[in-house]
Amino acid sequence: MFQDSHRSRSSVKKIFCWIGLSKPSELDKPIKDMNKEDEFRCVMNWVMHKMPKNEIVTIRFEERDQAYQVKIGHDSHRLYVYKPILMPTITKPTLYDWEGEETYHTLTADKIRNSIQRADQMNCQKEEEWDQNIKELLTNVKSEVE
Repeated sequence: MFQDSHRSRSSVKKIFCWIGLSKPSELDKPIKDMNKEDEFRCVMNWVMHKMPKNEIVTIRFEERDQAYQVKIGHDSHRLYVYKPILMPTITKPTLYDWEGEETYHTLTADKIRNSIQRADQMNCQKEEEWDQNIKELLTNVKSEVE
């Protein structure tokens, strides 16, 4: 979807005009309690309608069981999207790690950045645990063979 907007040079608002939070109560719901689809809609809605001018944020999303991240910027006239990047290939990466009771109304670019930074730390820990499990498995197999 972002690649389509990048290729066709369409505006972010034009490509994502359908994204929104369907009920006013969703605006006050903590983002950490949302599913990934609602979380994406909340963050994109904030980017399209509330992100300050001259700001750049990275957002993350899943499409076809792949996790991507993309930078979105806002200059004084429009939003623009950089080319999406595939996230590292750990299984089921954490996209965001929301702290506290963040909602659409309390969202800021810094809170998005901090959430992504915490998620990256969690993903790094998952990767280290996965590597350790593989090492233990290989050690067990080697000792059984000998």
